[in-house]
Amino acid sequence: MVLEVLGLSVSYNGTQIIKEVSFSFGSGVVAVVGPNGAGKTTLLKALSGLVSYEGFVRILNKDLRAVSAEERARLVTYVPPLVDVMPDMTVGDLILSDPMIDEGLLEKYVELFELSKLLRRRLSRVSSGELSRTLLVKGLSRNSRVVALDEPLSHIDVRFQLILLKHLRTLSRDGRVVLVASNQLNPLLSYVDCVVGLKNGEVVFTGDVRSFLKSGTPEKIYEVEFEVISRDGYVDLIPRGV
Repeated sequence: MVLEVLGLSVSYNGTQIIKEVSFSFGSGVVAVVGPNGAGKTTLLKALSGLVSYEGFVRILNKDLRAVSAEERARLVTYVPPLVDVMPDMTVGDLILSDPMIDEGLLEKYVELFELSKLLRRRLSRVSSGELSRTLLVKGLSRNSRVVALDEPLSHIDVRFQLILLKHLRTLSRDGRVVLVASNQLNPLLSYVDCVVGLKNGEVVFTGDVRSFLKSGTPEKIYEVEFEVISRDGYVDLIPRGV
């Protein structure tokens, strides 16, 4: 098993944000969905060893708290949607600020996300979408076995959304677990293998997309009525009322 999570809980200032979460995945792209405040970002940060937690996170049977920072970086990478940056820094500088970058993969991802013409541009002159693509290149170039992407679809346009999702599906076939936390169910659900549904810090669903849609979980966690349209292997959720 690549990723095992058992009894994971996270608290901030005495308030429990994540409550006794457990799941495991051997490979695949996993959508982590739920409304604002459900705990998606906190869960991904805990799985990446970036916040304190109770319970256990194991990657390739290694306790995440028992490994060095360098080994942890090889095991798991967290990619935020945006970050505060030094405006005089260039796109290339930001990417290369991570010492764990695989240079061979870096070239591949710079091409995939079309950043070659932006590498020397200062971060003060890039859009939020360009910065998001830069962070994706930086994170994916680490070549970690588990990748936790936090709202990667929020700032990039639909073309790059599809480029990213198609690549993640290919990447996961190489025995990796890719977690994608997102509020955008479309087009995400058409490209993932499993869904983890969160509400109020608790996992209320874990399973495949078909079961997620049939279970009524989208209506339960978002408190919205949805119409599901499925055709040729692709799915769209259309909100119809609250």
